[in-house]
Amino acid sequence: MNKNKSAKPFVKWAGGKYKLANDLKKLIHKKFDITKNTYFEPMVGSGGFYFNLSPNNAYLSDINQNLIATYNTIKTDVKALIKKLEKHQKNHNKDYFYEMRDKYNEIKDVKSVDVASLFIYLNRTCFNGLYRENSNGKFNVPIGSYKNPTICDRQNLLEVNKLLQNVNIECHGYEKIIKHVKKGDFIYIDPPYIPIDPTSFTKYSKDDFGLEDHNNLSDFCDQLDKLGAYYMLSNSDTELTEKIYFKINEKNGQFLIFEDEHDNRFSDKFLVSRTIASKSENREKAKEVVITNYKT
Repeated sequence: MNKNKSAKPFVKWAGGKYKLANDLKKLIHKKFDITKNTYFEPMVGSGGFYFNLSPNNAYLSDINQNLIATYNTIKTDVKALIKKLEKHQKNHNKDYFYEMRDKYNEIKDVKSVDVASLFIYLNRTCFNGLYRENSNGKFNVPIGSYKNPTICDRQNLLEVNKLLQNVNIECHGYEKIIKHVKKGDFIYIDPPYIPIDPTSFTKYSKDDFGLEDHNNLSDFCDQLDKLGAYYMLSNSDTELTEKIYFKINEKNGQFLIFEDEHDNRFSDKFLVSRTIASKSENREKAKEVVITNYKT
């Protein structure tokens, strides 16, 4: 395990797992060797579980190109990033926020330090730290009501920089990790959740993650299982989640009998507070399910 345990997520994220990470850690397969095998997180978001675990070997990826660009900037050019964030910290006000939001949406060079600094700045100052894009792919979250938001956490960024030095960080869909996964590796999958109700937040980019995507992800889990890798997947605790990820037969409502030894799935459930809400006291408790291909 990496000795650097002080690094923590540098952005807020819908459904972030940092506070739940200690519970999730207890469910990791006991045969997963964190010092030798590789930890994959193909929908990394804020990386809450990754930062808690701090594995020696890791492969982090996401489809959000600006998020991944920010990870890579912290890894390769953290001092320049800190300098720009200190400027944002000094200049922050309502007018400045919307000026910077417009600038962020106009930048073409995704890999620039400007993108990373604006990504963090907007995340730390926008409403509830939401990442949301309109149909044109433009970030459109309004300013939040913070008195003195921490925009530049210099010490944490330096710690994150150290932790990321031996990490592969890539921008692509979850499917592409399959060519890198080996027997004994561990994959934590945290997709946009199946909604508990139609108004639930499950979208964070211009591309929806719908029911077909969840079905495809379920099939992808079978591929991981056949490789001899261990996976853990989080989702909402709904009947539809069971139907998709446990392959319940619609006709009789029973769990299907899997044809080979690799197709076993198990679940644990948690009662958690939603991480995105206007006030902490209003955060409702909700059940989440953790699905694995091994008994915990």
